Amino acid sequence: MSYLAFLSFIVATGLYWLMGPGGPLHSIDFLSFFRSQISEEEEGSSTRAALILVVAPSVLFALLYILVESAFGAAAMLLLGTAALFFSFGREDFPTLSQRFLARARVDDNEGASMVIESAGGDSLTNDIDGFGDVAASFFSLMALQRWFGPVIYFLLLGPVGAVTYRLAHLAQETNTPVSDYVMRMLEWLPSRLLVLSFSVFGDFDKSIQHLTGKGMALDVDTGDFLEGATDAAVTLPSDASVYDQLSAVFYLLERSFLLWLGAVALLALF
Repeated sequence: MSYLAFLSFIVATGLYWLMGPGGPLHSIDFLSFFRSQISEEEEGSSTRAALILVVAPSVLFALLYILVESAFGAAAMLLLGTAALFFSFGREDFPTLSQRFLARARVDDNEGASMVIESAGGDSLTNDIDGFGDVAASFFSLMALQRWFGPVIYFLLLGPVGAVTYRLAHLAQETNTPVSDYVMRMLEWLPSRLLVLSFSVFGDFDKSIQHLTGKGMALDVDTGDFLEGATDAAVTLPSDASVYDQLSAVFYLLERSFLLWLGAVALLALF
């Protein structure tokens, strides 16, 4: 990893941590032209829709990046790479949502906690308290993955274009022509496995690795279900633990995993 790529990563992450989602890079509708190429009657995933909503804008951004790089050299990473990574971060206000959830779960207001999930577009329907805790763990783990970990992994692997493509695929899920579930599982496969690997550092190592080597190699496992099982494996709780206790432990895992990846990226920059 180059010094400028690391600087772009630090600046984008720092701004995101301080400012949260929002601002022009998240609010300006850059993709209205591409969405206008798909008729309102068209529904369901298709290759054509994926090419229009994900591939075409990714290619245009790659061409723009090449032009800027030819004019400014390696500084293009700092100029466009930082903006691209910030754009690629999720639009959810994870800290606020998690604190609102815990505030309600702390007083056993599971109905209120459920409403927090639903307000963020999640589905909290379940038949029992234990099931609700698992649903919440899956929801917040998946949000954390898609919000920061996923964009960062693809930024490290494929540069700014990789991070932008990752976010475009998720933005397409908000339209009538989303990317297919299979493609999204493939897109989430590596980031989710690396996230669970970091769980093993701060949670139950043996159970986490067992879960990773067992279900982690399969390509047909739903990412949310995989992360739910990973949090169950990593977190050891007493039998009478509440939803608040369970999610507090999950948020601890996610926070420590975030710090671990910050340190890992810093080491990559050094070497």
